[in-house]
Amino acid sequence: VCAAGVLTAHRPLQALGSLCSPWAAPRVGPLPPAPAMVRISKPKTFQAYLDDCHRRYSCAHCRAHLANHDDLISKSFQGSQGRAYLFNSVVNVGCGPAEERVLLTGLHAVADIHCENCKTTLGWKYEQAFESSQKYKEGKYIIELNHMIKDNGWD
Repeated sequence: VCAAGVLTAHRPLQALGSLCSPWAAPRVGPLPPAPAMVRISKPKTFQAYLDDCHRRYSCAHCRAHLANHDDLISKSFQGSQGRAYLFNSVVNVGCGPAEERVLLTGLHAVADIHCENCKTTLGWKYEQAFESSQKYKEGKYIIELNHMIKDNGWD
């Protein structure tokens, strides 16, 4: 497989004897047929598509749908790299393992989330909040603004 993702088959050097050296004895008979080249490509489809009639947020890197505007809870969160939004639910997102982190609002168990299409880390999911005033975040998702774009119907 070459760097471009194309599966190639090469003929052995000895099969090309008379073509590779002007002093080699002529080859008797035709060269064996080369196998056809096969292109291996990953389809650019997302696991879930959000409804076209709603305003939505998409991954800034590959345009995979991430969340409906209706699932936005708050715009006043801080991510590790800048402003972030808190969402009730998201799609096309994978979760890493949960770990305890001390965030601006105290100790939380969080799991990093990434885009399932391009694998970019987008933010995190709140698995557990240890302070009672922060329990509303459990099961919710943070996506940093620099990793998402507004998509569809934001006129």
